[in-house]
Amino acid sequence: MVEIAAPDLQDPNLVAAWDDAHRYTPAPRHRRRLLLKMMEKLDFDDVLDAGCAQPFLLADAVQRFGAVGFGCDLSDRVIEANRHILPWCDFESFDLTQSLWPGGRQFDLVVCSEVLEHLPDWQAALANIAAMTRKHLLISVPGGPRRIMDKLVGHVQHFEGPELTAAIEAQGLRVEQISSWGWPLHSAYKAAISSLSPDRLYASFSGGGRYGFAKRAISECLYRLFFLNDLYARGHQLFILARVPQTAGGSESRPSIHRQSHTPVSSEVRP
Repeated sequence: MVEIAAPDLQDPNLVAAWDDAHRYTPAPRHRRRLLLKMMEKLDFDDVLDAGCAQPFLLADAVQRFGAVGFGCDLSDRVIEANRHILPWCDFESFDLTQSLWPGGRQFDLVVCSEVLEHLPDWQAALANIAAMTRKHLLISVPGGPRRIMDKLVGHVQHFEGPELTAAIEAQGLRVEQISSWGWPLHSAYKAAISSLSPDRLYASFSGGGRYGFAKRAISECLYRLFFLNDLYARGHQLFILARVPQTAGGSESRPSIHRQSHTPVSSEVRP
């Protein structure tokens, strides 16, 4: 039997190998679709993708809504590539658990998709993400059991929902919407890939390299099937929308919150 090496989850540039996995596989594509749909009702002139990895979501948001785009990630390789892919956007490399955007800049909309589950100190990251939010905060995280494949891609926790909404509100934001998605097909898919040789599936679909025709075709078929999940308001994919409260005059205002800002030390990679 051929031994397959586990990914080095301490490598901040591991996410650079997940380009085609993020581009083609069904779950990331549906997350982007659902996040963009939630953005349609928001008012924003600029958007930060916090823990952006490859800039597929940011590119779609900039194109669809005409917003000014910003992205940050711990991976300097990803950030350098993003600067070439989207030269009209601004990218910075830093650790969300330790730092804010340079100069303390805030953004009308901050999106943090599939990041917090990778961070042991997710509360510190959330504090900094909230501190960079001028109006809206949009978060997606996985819920449900943490299976073998989740551990392979670096998930250190999953979320039930109430603990995350409480932490968001503790930062002075008001939670406006909580939704879930993924049942039945995405839930069954996640269970299956953790049962059917997850190490080999990871090496094949997330271990780097470009997707050929067969992998793209499989991914496209699953993507189309996953639209059935829209019929049910349940599943293990969680979405939370929060907003900075407005004053009587219409401007955003919230209590003073302690904000984290130190030297980058930890990792934030995501599938």
